[in-house]
Amino acid sequence: MKMKRKGLLFLSAVAALLGLTACNQEVAQEAFEPNWSSLRKHDMPKWMDGMKFGIYCHWGPQMVKIQHADQGMGTIEAIENWTGENFDAAEWADLFESAGAQFAGPVAWHVTGMLNWDSEITDWNTVDRGPKVDIAGELAREIRKRDMKYIMTFHSSSIWGQVSRENETYREPSDEVDLLNIDFKNRTRPDLWQGWYERITEATDRYQPDMVWVDVGFGGTVQTIKRGRAIGGRLLPGKENTVPCFPESGQQRFLARYFNEAQKDGREVEFIYKSYDIPPGVGMRNVENGSLIGLQFDPWMADINMAEHRNYPTPWFYNPKNPMKDTNHLVDLLVDMTSKNGRMLLNVPPKPDGTFTQNQKTQLKAIGDWLKINGEAIYDTVPWSYFGEGPTEETVTGHHAHGRLDRNVPKWTKEDIRFTQKGKNLYAIVLDWPSEELVVRAFGFDGKLYPNDIKSVRLLGSDSKLEWEHTAEALVVKLPAERPCEYAYALKVERN
Repeated sequence: MKMKRKGLLFLSAVAALLGLTACNQEVAQEAFEPNWSSLRKHDMPKWMDGMKFGIYCHWGPQMVKIQHADQGMGTIEAIENWTGENFDAAEWADLFESAGAQFAGPVAWHVTGMLNWDSEITDWNTVDRGPKVDIAGELAREIRKRDMKYIMTFHSSSIWGQVSRENETYREPSDEVDLLNIDFKNRTRPDLWQGWYERITEATDRYQPDMVWVDVGFGGTVQTIKRGRAIGGRLLPGKENTVPCFPESGQQRFLARYFNEAQKDGREVEFIYKSYDIPPGVGMRNVENGSLIGLQFDPWMADINMAEHRNYPTPWFYNPKNPMKDTNHLVDLLVDMTSKNGRMLLNVPPKPDGTFTQNQKTQLKAIGDWLKINGEAIYDTVPWSYFGEGPTEETVTGHHAHGRLDRNVPKWTKEDIRFTQKGKNLYAIVLDWPSEELVVRAFGFDGKLYPNDIKSVRLLGSDSKLEWEHTAEALVVKLPAERPCEYAYALKVERN
């Protein structure tokens, strides 16, 4: 009888344990609700912290209009002439991989009503029109083959074709589309919001991007900042409060669906947005063609155009009059952003036929070659207590802070050092070659480090045995005569 009771107690304990486990699983899989309190429970994916460098591409009818600017070509005619005859998703993905990108993907929807995926809602898509190819689908397949994460970006502002599955009204685009048109933000037309929602969820359901980034139209706060109506999330007195944005209910509805669909599939995803378009804690902030001043408490991203902004409009699309930025410039930006808890998404604009220029290929390979040597000081690193030392820092912060011709980008020197860390290793990346000796003040043992904290010091990419001295004031390292690479130079400091 006692044995039976023990058996019953054992079975009861097992059942209770299984019930508790099931309860925990249920809690862990609790669905996100379409409100900010619930959506703030979304956590940044564990893999996202290690993502420091990605590539995306603005490819659309805009560059065809640029190509035929002297003919006054309209958007519809540009779509008809956008053949993309040399597009090869495998070649694109190979190029991204050779550049050292950890994540990559297409601009999926940019301003016009054209969608760069195979849509069942509207015939204004790149399978039915233009290049006759599923840009998003082919790139998703090839990028994932190379073990990179897949990002889709949405810069939407117009709806063409059938509004939605429920609303068969067909919206014809005008031949001369205003590229700043924000017609779906018409607050008297809720059917247009539904049209937007169905398009973006069609894309995210079908291609399951690991990362989704939405441009300014999603929340509209960039416009209030640019027009001097708000600062730091504070509406200024006496200022007009006009915000061209989606309704918050629509934002919440989309995010809940995106997070829930990923959770059901056992996937981790991240949402990236501009400025104050949604409350903090729901996703990751993005800065457009600019950077941030100082070490940031929260992870962030900057999308940086590979092309200089000399000629407008649409400088993010390929324009032969906009030269590419040089590799040293881009490497220094990547290092600076990484040290500040950020990551770079580099826009590489293809030509209308779907190929990249030789200069773009050369520069991307050069970035990749630099990362092969110094990638351990970038990939999967976390910030240190100091992001850097030296005389040079960003002077203007936020969206478009670097300005036309990148006039606001700092000119870093051999005295500017940036720090990252991984495990017990500290990395000091100096942004120009310091000749015979490198002095790292932040590593002095009267600062964050203590005497005997440092076990070894080496220069990434060099086989030379380095002479070094750890003093109260600094770590002083004698450098070899030969440089290990062309751009920034990384010391690996192993700690005891």
